[in-house]
Amino acid sequence: MRFLILSLLALTWHTHASAEIVRSNTKWKVKPDFEKSSAARESISGADCAPGNGLCLAANDEKNYAQFFKIGKDSLAPDKKGVLRLLPKKVDGQKMDEIDAEGVVFVPAQGAKEQSYFYVTGSHGLSRSGEFQPSRYTLFRFPVKEGSGKPTFKFSDKKVAPEIERTFLLAETIKANPDLAPYADQTLDRNGVTIEGISEMDGDILLGFRSPCLDEQALILRVPADELFRDTPPSSTVDKVRLGDNVGIRDLTRVEDGFLILAGRSDDRRGSEDYTCGEKRKPPSPLPSVWFWSGKSGDQAKPLGTLPGVKATASAETLLLLEDTKNAYRVLVLFDGEKNGKPVEFIGRR
Repeated sequence: MRFLILSLLALTWHTHASAEIVRSNTKWKVKPDFEKSSAARESISGADCAPGNGLCLAANDEKNYAQFFKIGKDSLAPDKKGVLRLLPKKVDGQKMDEIDAEGVVFVPAQGAKEQSYFYVTGSHGLSRSGEFQPSRYTLFRFPVKEGSGKPTFKFSDKKVAPEIERTFLLAETIKANPDLAPYADQTLDRNGVTIEGISEMDGDILLGFRSPCLDEQALILRVPADELFRDTPPSSTVDKVRLGDNVGIRDLTRVEDGFLILAGRSDDRRGSEDYTCGEKRKPPSPLPSVWFWSGKSGDQAKPLGTLPGVKATASAETLLLLEDTKNAYRVLVLFDGEKNGKPVEFIGRR
């Protein structure tokens, strides 16, 4: 099957030399539906998997839980009993709303005596109406088994297990960073801070921002993982990756030699003195696209191409790596606003 896919891809490149990404003919199914409501299953906004056909975890931007699922040959199989509550109704007496979860990453153990984790991040941005909701400014992690990705503890959809760690201190790191601070208290349509991707590299957690978009550059915040979940805000550095006018990061996925960036509309505002993403004109509506980035500071991203058959208005928000070969990447893209993410497979040349 793998040989057939790559052979067909080689034929496609020969006949369509300009095409960097092709859309697979595979029709993906999701059965059963993701839990626990239509709002949740139409708001899949981040996912990642343990390596070696391990468990995957999907988060949504409407509720306060995540759900495990498995990837098959051409299907996603959500675990009806795999719903894990992340946030209680109140923290220190303060009401918690939805997490606005936007990114998930599996982080392997960094040593023989270390622990593997799943991380889930909120957007760390204001609501569309400009309301501050502390639940959106949360970063979570919980321990899992290295080979399977299964939690090392009992969990449920009703009560938050004590093994699920959370921190609100990443927001202070963002406000202390000179590139991000001016946009920390702005809404998305004013170029306000919005995290939509999370990944890992060499002991660091990398957070990709949909917004702000600065001078046609998207931002990636790099934070040492061992400084998270302490009593003080972690340190950080920022990488700037040129993706284009009004283009931000929608997901960030680790591959063997770097990262794949799923990019899309940033949504900055024109006609206002505080926009800095591009020229002073009506914002373009860029097509969703995939880029390769080495992960090295100072390196720029290489465009692999736009997603064929996907409109600019589509919310392509989740990028899952299916296969990473010498010649190509096979990826699965899920869409916010579609039932169960409506997964579509694409193949891109390395």
